[in-house]
Amino acid sequence: MPRTRKRATPISRALIYLYCLCLIAAAGLLYFTVFTKAYSPAAETNDPTAISTPGTSETPGTTDMPSTIEYKTYPDTGEKVATVLIDAGHGGMDSGKPMTNGIYEKDLNLQFALKMGKYLEELNPQIDVKYIRTDDDITWDSVESEDLNYRLNQQWETGADYFISLHCNAYDGDSSVEGTVMFINPTDTVTSELAQSIRDNLSAIDWADNYQIIDNQLLQLVSMSDIHSILIELGYMTNPDDLANLTSEERQDAAAKALAAAVSDYIMENPDAPEFVNPNYRHGERIKKDSETSSDASSSQSSSESSSASSLQNSSAAQ
Repeated sequence: MPRTRKRATPISRALIYLYCLCLIAAAGLLYFTVFTKAYSPAAETNDPTAISTPGTSETPGTTDMPSTIEYKTYPDTGEKVATVLIDAGHGGMDSGKPMTNGIYEKDLNLQFALKMGKYLEELNPQIDVKYIRTDDDITWDSVESEDLNYRLNQQWETGADYFISLHCNAYDGDSSVEGTVMFINPTDTVTSELAQSIRDNLSAIDWADNYQIIDNQLLQLVSMSDIHSILIELGYMTNPDDLANLTSEERQDAAAKALAAAVSDYIMENPDAPEFVNPNYRHGERIKKDSETSSDASSSQSSSESSSASSLQNSSAAQ
């Protein structure tokens, strides 16, 4: 007698259907977790300077940073606690980045430098403020080497403790590239901390969406300095939003005051900050670590460094 096959009850079919749905959901979740993590758009960028590499700190403006700045003022005690030398990048025949909308980088740099110095003096009379230039009439030759040598010599001749060089960036390949980039010497812990303070203050005024602190691309004004030195690329002239910030009188004031407050507060809160002793340079002269190093080897090394520094200037921040 043939056996009668039992049909699945409605409840059994429902359970089987539910089980299949669970399997499909689990597989989808696994796919989402693995593949979206590997190909997340957050890991991609069109900014050639924003590649995450050792020695590079990239901080989007959305991170947890102060929402406001407490602008502290300090009394005039009649004594100077530090000297800050502010450098308006380029000048004279050297206009810096190519002209954008009739605007030269050298002029923007000067506007920011003078504003920053003014606010620094207002916030803290105990800081002696000096400038590389206060107008477009330069005293050095237009040759790039003379330009750099003058700025380095001023660091030592003015007895400055801190050197802040202000610039504007550009990237013709992609107008979406934006943000603030700071270059420091990796062996100087003081400027590393100061750069973090500057970043926090600029973030508090919503100056940019992206901030970078780079210590693995030693530009000459940083690598050859034996005082605390930071070169700041405030924004990209080739980016519409950055350019609007850079050319706005109101935004210039806000950024200059934020910069001044960061420098002033750091100096006052770190009275025992150690002086920076450059292991390679002192007062414009290269230090020979090994007295037995042959002159040929020394000459070869110096030539190599000059070539490397030159390539960095052309690809990043022109000094």
